[in-house]
Amino acid sequence: MTNVTETMLLFETYPKLKVRIPWMPLGDFPTPVQKLDNLGEKIGVGSLYIKQDDLSSKIYGGNKVRKLEFLLAEAKQRGSNTLITGGGIGSNFSLATTIHGQRLGMRTVLLLTDHPISESAKKNMLLDYYHQAKMVKTCGRLRRFKIGYQFLANINPLKCKLPYYIPIGGSSELGNLGFVNAAFELKKQIETGVLPEPDYLFVAAGSLGTFCGLWLGCRLANLKTKVIGVNVSSANTKRAANEINHICQYLQKKDSGFPQLRVADADLTILQDYRGERYAQFTKEGMEAILLMHSLENIKLEGTYTGKTLAGALDYIKKNHLEDKVILFWNTYNSVDLSHLIKNIDYRKLPPHFHKYFELPNQEFEAPLPSKSIRGIKNA
Repeated sequence: MTNVTETMLLFETYPKLKVRIPWMPLGDFPTPVQKLDNLGEKIGVGSLYIKQDDLSSKIYGGNKVRKLEFLLAEAKQRGSNTLITGGGIGSNFSLATTIHGQRLGMRTVLLLTDHPISESAKKNMLLDYYHQAKMVKTCGRLRRFKIGYQFLANINPLKCKLPYYIPIGGSSELGNLGFVNAAFELKKQIETGVLPEPDYLFVAAGSLGTFCGLWLGCRLANLKTKVIGVNVSSANTKRAANEINHICQYLQKKDSGFPQLRVADADLTILQDYRGERYAQFTKEGMEAILLMHSLENIKLEGTYTGKTLAGALDYIKKNHLEDKVILFWNTYNSVDLSHLIKNIDYRKLPPHFHKYFELPNQEFEAPLPSKSIRGIKNA
């Protein structure tokens, strides 16, 4: 796997951005593309592929790494040594920020809210603890700033530099550039024969950074690929169009030669029928899609994002008779197994507010994937 350490394809296309936008290499790119022969045969699609962003880093992969290459570079540029971010309990992005931030000597404050209980959420909380994150239980986005800064106020000011706040999912104009660049990476793989140009690309739409970056990047790279998001949170085309336009405005400020683009919500497609009752609530269709992918291709997905996205993609392909099209599924999940790091950690070492998540039953439809329990419970 090639590690891009000197530049990005986006910067090659728009050279002025290289000196005006912070970036540092954290991941292993380009991520591989694999043809899904078995799943394709099962659903009658002859050209079905997966983009394996689960392999974006040997340390901790998934789609978050591309965003963090920009966000952590800006944090370092500003001299920050503390990162503040948040999400639901067991947030993948919070864990990715903690792990990659720790690599750069940064500590992390995580402002976490309730969401349905699962084994993966428990595992992530224990990994947050292992990687020395400060975990704070909160509710509502407005309170996150207040609680985070209250915590920082109690730290010795001589040792604490101005903290760097990262929005949920890393989905800011800066962070989203990771997926604008990812579309250029995809174009290069098409040009070198790794895969044919996709007619359709399916990806999870949560905080919208991944979807918006890919949509804009495909347009800038002159790809015909139609990027389709599958809502797993509260994503919609109006919010997405607004986000894409903000990315364009940001890039136009950095480079006056950047195209004057304007996107309307009617230009975008985000499927709305696959989220379930609430964010992070598993669905029967999503769990079935996870098991289908694992049994046929030995690829792991999860219930909050990628399982629902695959379920939406399979349904859309069937309903719209796309069997003769080239289809690309973008895997945003991390596949690096860190369970060995936490096998001896007692969950009661976590702050008391988080104990209940280990003592209550998991939500319905928990996928029976072949992995060991990660409760981390020891005898008191």
